[in-house]
Amino acid sequence: MKRILVKSLIFLFFSSYSLACSILQVPIGSTVDTAKNTFDFLDIHNSEAYGKDVSVLYRNYAIDYCEGSPLENVDLEVIIYDSRIASINLFSDSEFKNEVYDFTKNFISDPGEDAKNENWTGLKDLSIGGLNVYYSKTKLGEEIFETLEITNEEMINYPADEKLIEVIG
Repeated sequence: MKRILVKSLIFLFFSSYSLACSILQVPIGSTVDTAKNTFDFLDIHNSEAYGKDVSVLYRNYAIDYCEGSPLENVDLEVIIYDSRIASINLFSDSEFKNEVYDFTKNFISDPGEDAKNENWTGLKDLSIGGLNVYYSKTKLGEEIFETLEITNEEMINYPADEKLIEVIG
């Protein structure tokens, strides 16, 4: 009986922690109407305003959608194509080191110790199942930018399309 209680408490602790991080609860390819239940900033999306062949990027604070995570200084980017979620990205600059790395390691997969190095730049493919997951660090001038991109095979080309509009709302 004691074992069952301990296992139940451990399950509740871990499941509530992952549920507190709703960033990973929205499936790539799901409709904007479904994603609005998680990402309230998508309420302003109007697919008729952008047309069919345009990707739309929305940006918000990642910590608002993942309490208790290391994402205090990280931007959440949600890219929509044809009224569906094409990509969910996390983005941070070098002033706040390894926040995206720590999130990736704790919630998705370990990118490896080399990727944690302050001077490392490159890309790690952490794809799992039907998801394309990429962790990267890029140097631009003296700054290093950290990115986590989550998409799938069907939607992978739309976030990089030249027809990308950023909505500020």
